[in-house]
Amino acid sequence: MSKSKKKIITFSAISNEELLTEILLHLPVKSLVRCKCVSRKWLCLITSPQFTRLRVPCFRPASGVFLYHSSFLTNPYHKFVPFSLENPIPTPLQKFPFLQHDHHNPKIMISQSCNGLLLCHTVHNPFTFDENYYIFNPTTQQFVTLPRPLSGDVIGMSLAFDPWKSSHYKVISLQISKLEPANHQIEIYSSEHKKWRVSGQPFPRHYDICFKNRLVYWNGAIYVSCIKRFNVEQEKFEEVAIPEVQDHEEDDYMIVYFGESYGHLHLIQVNRQNLALYNVYEMKHDGTGWFLKYEVNFEDVVLAFPHIIRGFLETTDFHYYGMAVLDVVRGDKEEDSFLILHIPGMVILRYNLVDKSFYKLWDFDNGVHDAFAWCLHFDRSNTYQYIESTYCW
Repeated sequence: MSKSKKKIITFSAISNEELLTEILLHLPVKSLVRCKCVSRKWLCLITSPQFTRLRVPCFRPASGVFLYHSSFLTNPYHKFVPFSLENPIPTPLQKFPFLQHDHHNPKIMISQSCNGLLLCHTVHNPFTFDENYYIFNPTTQQFVTLPRPLSGDVIGMSLAFDPWKSSHYKVISLQISKLEPANHQIEIYSSEHKKWRVSGQPFPRHYDICFKNRLVYWNGAIYVSCIKRFNVEQEKFEEVAIPEVQDHEEDDYMIVYFGESYGHLHLIQVNRQNLALYNVYEMKHDGTGWFLKYEVNFEDVVLAFPHIIRGFLETTDFHYYGMAVLDVVRGDKEEDSFLILHIPGMVILRYNLVDKSFYKLWDFDNGVHDAFAWCLHFDRSNTYQYIESTYCW
């Protein structure tokens, strides 16, 4: 009898855990964050990579972007633009919570967006290396102030976080070697061990290695540019090939976008012989090369907004059209994938990659001066995706 009861209890416990998991999988992100406080068991379940992988089909892709704009009237210096007009989400970032912890009330910048977490840093003095760095989850409003690296002046940092593989993140720091000031040094911080460690030997400075802006984390590597990446697992730099140019000179092509979305890495090339045609490439899953994913012809956009034609330039000048791709956004379904286009001083557009339709997400041409429109430089805008995340410290 006792053995029979024991079997019933064990079976009941397993069923209850499976039922709990099934219920939690269907909760929205903010409800999941609150559920973490119920018990240690719930916390371990929700933060486990296994739970994250189960929830992947229910994950939403990026739901908006933070766009950097320079204004002395606002802090944070970022504008949030939701991707949906029908069901826009509220602004997830009204103010950085760590501002109150810095008595100098510095300017705060987003350096990188990585699977729901933001890497942020202060800007005290451009001629010094005294910036503070933070890991911030805008969904939960939680943050961590990163400790100072072990040695050397920090040039920049990059975030590596993949919740499908691990519940911990890493931060890679590029800095001037204290022992060899003519060289650079890599240090790596782990949220699991909460400390820095030196990685490898000092190496000569390279012009194409800069951990400052446009950093992209994808598939276990940090892309410091479209031609070079840092393999986080092997802790070494690797060269990356760009799409091969056929039937034209290399100078006839320019890369106008490079970024990651929903597990896909993209690169966009433009040919000066047809500046309205954008070729959107996607990196193979193993990281060995590119394939053409979309061909986008923006002639309809040019017809709708003829002011983007910069008539004072040659028709083969890469800046002949005054517009820029701010983001490539992939969705659950192919038809949910789109581009975010910026036409300075006028609009931000959502352009569907499948049916080629487009509409305004943000309209600057409303008779009211909007400093945001002019602070977004169309050829070098900093764009950071917002992704709801249950990550919790």
